[in-house]
Amino acid sequence: METSETSPRILTIGTVFIDDIVYPDGQTRMGVLGGGAIHAAAGMALWGEHPGLAVRLGTGLPPDIMGRLARLGDTSGISRLELPQVRAWQIFEEDGTRRELLRVGVVAPFRDGPPPNFLPQTWLRDAKALYMVIDGQNFSRWAGTLPDTPILWEPNQPYMVTQNAQEFQRLVGRAEIVSPNLAEARSIYGNLPAESLVTAMLRDGAEVAVVRLGERGSIVGAKSMRGAVHIPAVPVEVTDITGAGNVYNGGFIAGWLETGDPVQAARWGTVAASFCVESLGIFDPLAAGIAEKRDERLRWLEKQAVQG
Repeated sequence: METSETSPRILTIGTVFIDDIVYPDGQTRMGVLGGGAIHAAAGMALWGEHPGLAVRLGTGLPPDIMGRLARLGDTSGISRLELPQVRAWQIFEEDGTRRELLRVGVVAPFRDGPPPNFLPQTWLRDAKALYMVIDGQNFSRWAGTLPDTPILWEPNQPYMVTQNAQEFQRLVGRAEIVSPNLAEARSIYGNLPAESLVTAMLRDGAEVAVVRLGERGSIVGAKSMRGAVHIPAVPVEVTDITGAGNVYNGGFIAGWLETGDPVQAARWGTVAASFCVESLGIFDPLAAGIAEKRDERLRWLEKQAVQG
């Protein structure tokens, strides 16, 4: 798969976070690069993409931030704000749950992502796919700008609440692919089985729908498929689940763009997520030997389908 240095095939739109992580045993890890758009970029880069990073940066960033971002994607679409960069405590409990406590007062301008006219015009002209981890209002803005470009919409966590259910159901048909996690999907459609949630999103207009199940993998369905398919998680030692869903979706959109097959795209996403959860912070998608491990894990997933 070929990518262009001037026109990335995929744009990743969302937020850069700086995470200060507290683990159940009291250990901490400060200043960890994070944010949905950046985790997703790692998932894309694992599969050979160099996505355009459509994000905003503020002040108070770690000194090596631009070099770290450039390793994951094209940084020429980044815009600057004279506000403290979004930073949060990420507190993990023994049962795997995570609480996020913001450490800054202003979040919305970062979470909204830059408007389309802030990006290089060649990006908008040449983009083959978009990944967005944003709310409904900002999703509408982007979907109207590039109506013919496939979108994977991962509605951000604060947006997926019951009071936004009608708006979400109205907008979901404007995304080719929609991918919430199980709790988020249930906040919109009620306490349904994952397969029923996939069916509901397809009924509301999505071409492809995914429900992410954490350690139980994911369920994927499409209008072109006869039923939903369960993709198991790759068995690895879990170290840190932060960003795993974003990484999954980054791998998914890369797989979708390359293969056009929703089940294979889900496998690509699952493989990407496996590297995320066994790493502290954002994993290095360009590390020595990772491509071989990636392909081995993909073969394992494909073998599960044959055995099933």
